[in-house]
Amino acid sequence: MKPSGFGQRIVVILGLGVALPALVLAALGVFLTLRISSAVESQSLRYDHYMAQQVVEGFEQELLAHLREAVAGAEIEARNGSSSQAILTALAQGTREEPQFVPLSELSDYLLLVVESQPLVYGQEVRGPHRARFAGMMLRDGQGEIVGAGGWWVDPHDFLEKHLQGVMEERLASNTRIYGGIESTRNLSVSVIDADATLLAKVREPASIEYGSALMEGPFEGFAVRVSPISNAPVSWARRFVLIEVAFISLMGLVILGATAFGLRYTVRQLELARIKSSFVSNVSHELKTPISLIRLAVETLEMRRFTSPEESEKFIRLIGRETQRLNQLVDNILDFARLEAGQRVFKFSDVDLVEVVRETLDSYRLRLEDQGFSLAVDLPDHLPAVRGEANAIAQCLLNLLDNAMKYSRTRKEIRVAAAARNDEVTISVSDRGIGISPRDLRRVFEKFVRLETGLVHDVKGAGLGLSLVDQIVRAHGGRVEVTSALGEGSTFTLVFPAVHGEGAKSDEPQARTAS
Repeated sequence: MKPSGFGQRIVVILGLGVALPALVLAALGVFLTLRISSAVESQSLRYDHYMAQQVVEGFEQELLAHLREAVAGAEIEARNGSSSQAILTALAQGTREEPQFVPLSELSDYLLLVVESQPLVYGQEVRGPHRARFAGMMLRDGQGEIVGAGGWWVDPHDFLEKHLQGVMEERLASNTRIYGGIESTRNLSVSVIDADATLLAKVREPASIEYGSALMEGPFEGFAVRVSPISNAPVSWARRFVLIEVAFISLMGLVILGATAFGLRYTVRQLELARIKSSFVSNVSHELKTPISLIRLAVETLEMRRFTSPEESEKFIRLIGRETQRLNQLVDNILDFARLEAGQRVFKFSDVDLVEVVRETLDSYRLRLEDQGFSLAVDLPDHLPAVRGEANAIAQCLLNLLDNAMKYSRTRKEIRVAAAARNDEVTISVSDRGIGISPRDLRRVFEKFVRLETGLVHDVKGAGLGLSLVDQIVRAHGGRVEVTSALGEGSTFTLVFPAVHGEGAKSDEPQARTAS
């Protein structure tokens, strides 16, 4: 494993060592908070069910109290042995509702509901739009024998709507069995609904859709009471606090995760840059040393006249010229890259004839291509629209592309250079029949210091600046670099510049343009 890979793994392990415990603690905090919240919600719901049942019992007690008051006169008549008509007359005096007396012989058709240890008689028959039912109490004669039941027809809608407030303020207040006392009911919303879930009466607005409920019996069969906390109840505040706490813990977990990921990415990137820069220094040293050594060898050979013919002497002279050009190009690339990175590279823009630039550049580079055994195909039109730019900078881009084409060609030493106009743009393309570039590496080739470390190119030397420099110069000219490639088939790099149309050429103007 390479040292850089080992360092990256160490950084990742350290980052996970920081992030994972934090995330585990955050997850544990959320889990415990939700568990506690669930327990509180469960207890609150149980209490709501309990209070709903107490309200139901309060309504039954309220009905029983009204019955006691209404049948007081009828009870006296029954103990005195009065007739059914006298008992019915006494019932009419005790209530404004429609009274009714049910003889003992008919009581078998009625049901009983025990309220406070007293039987409450109600009937199954209903009448009226609100399905009113008979509700009454047992009447006894002087010997304590049951003679019948006296009461009236109860409209449940009207009774429940009118007496909800009284049940909450009086019945529950006097109920010593209420858990938490009457003060606890101030934080509750109580609603009464009918069989169709239509709201009949309500005390205070509920804070949520969750509620405890209890079904009513006897004359109120089919109705129900719902109880839920109001917005100012402690359980409602607890819900809000839980939501805020879970959101805060989750946000902190995401922040820690994001910070760790950013830190890891930044650290790994810095390690990679350190490795790349170290490799860059090594490559540059080699690139400088190789042409210097060849020039020195050629000079020593010429000085000591270790050649046998004029042709061999010219060969060494061409070697010196070629390596000097290579050395000069490398130094220019390094200096230009440093200026671009520092924002100090100044381009002297003017109208440039790309056909002329390409021809002059190829004339100066042709000898090097021939010495390396390359065949050069050139496709240039007679005329192209001018572009705004610096001729020397564009020539440097073309030289770098030619140098790359030579480096990454193997047995098929064929290079093609073409220029063309398309729409409002002018292009220069350099094609080779070399090893090609994989699709995932097409954008990486323009990164600074990057050299693709594959089995096909491990023996190719270079500083890793050529294509990055080309990309920055072309973008400084308002253009772009396009690349198409296929592994084993070769690559085509195309410089695209905006064309200048019209007669009036602009005057020369220096412009500082960098793409760092």
